[in-house]
Amino acid sequence: MIDDAYFFIDPQTLWLLRSAGQGDLHQVTDSLPLVQLQLIAPLLTALKARGIDPEIVLESVGLTLSAVEQPGSSVHVMVIHQFLQSCAEVTNDKTFCAEVGAGLDTTGWPMIQKALTDARTLGGFLTIYVTLSSQVASSVMAFLDIRGDMAVFGERRKFKPLILPAQNDGFMICLKLSLIERAMGAQLDDTRVSLVVSDPSILPKTMKRFQVLKGDEMGSKIQFPSEWLNTPLSAHGVVEKSATNPAKVSDTSFLMGFRMLLRQHVPMGGISAEDAAGLVHLNARTLSRRLSKFGTTTAKEVLAAKIEYAQNVLEKSDRSTEEIALDLGYSDPSNFSRAFVKAVGKTPSKYRTLHRNMKIE
Repeated sequence: MIDDAYFFIDPQTLWLLRSAGQGDLHQVTDSLPLVQLQLIAPLLTALKARGIDPEIVLESVGLTLSAVEQPGSSVHVMVIHQFLQSCAEVTNDKTFCAEVGAGLDTTGWPMIQKALTDARTLGGFLTIYVTLSSQVASSVMAFLDIRGDMAVFGERRKFKPLILPAQNDGFMICLKLSLIERAMGAQLDDTRVSLVVSDPSILPKTMKRFQVLKGDEMGSKIQFPSEWLNTPLSAHGVVEKSATNPAKVSDTSFLMGFRMLLRQHVPMGGISAEDAAGLVHLNARTLSRRLSKFGTTTAKEVLAAKIEYAQNVLEKSDRSTEEIALDLGYSDPSNFSRAFVKAVGKTPSKYRTLHRNMKIE
């Protein structure tokens, strides 16, 4: 029996599944994998930054914000595909999902933390990532193949999608490419990298510096010289290793991961100290003790995440101060303005004007 609190599927997707011969709902749940809803949190933040109410986009595919915020809640992968497509449509930007994937900070992800901590080379990092990914992903199989002088890093779907998953491919290939770019640094040669996606037009212009090839709907992949797999991660500051203090790496990873989670959640109506602690499965007092090791507090970290979000929205959209304040949980916009001035040294409106004048110049 499926718990409605943890499983969601909208009528349009159900119609698509049935019309494709997938049978009734019970057969559908057996034939298609589930994806955790919290994975789309960065997209919700990006929508808000563009002045778009993410709840409207969620509702278009039968989802709710409360479902996304509920730990462990999942949906059929087809619902995720439809949500990503809706994001591109509502922003009128077919490269939207790819750009979010390219700019996503994955340092706090458990798989990334483990790979960065244990690996010494790009090859080791990608191997650990693929191994751990196969343990948690039910919709795709990540892989790393070495074919002579060429390495291929990508994913293959375990099912045939009912709609072209172009937006999903764009998000994932840009995310995976960012991992390689971090490891290679200045040594990365754009001319020796090929990106294979189901629809090349969904990639932003910045990705056109690579060779982009059209693939099928079963997955995306990145091709690059296999010699790059021997590149040391520490050569480009990807991770600081310490033989004398191994705990230093995991502690730093904790702080970076905590900050990443805050950036994703503060635009959803604000966040309390208890809420912040819940993001990392600690109580407020334990979180406070851990943060004190870094000379910071929960309140400082929450405020920093709020200010960063506000700056991003002010730079990229015409949303009002009142709307931004509401996003961040301020019932009185003047309280938000005072906090912004104290942190940045300028009012929100002056910050926006200054930033835009700098762009014009």
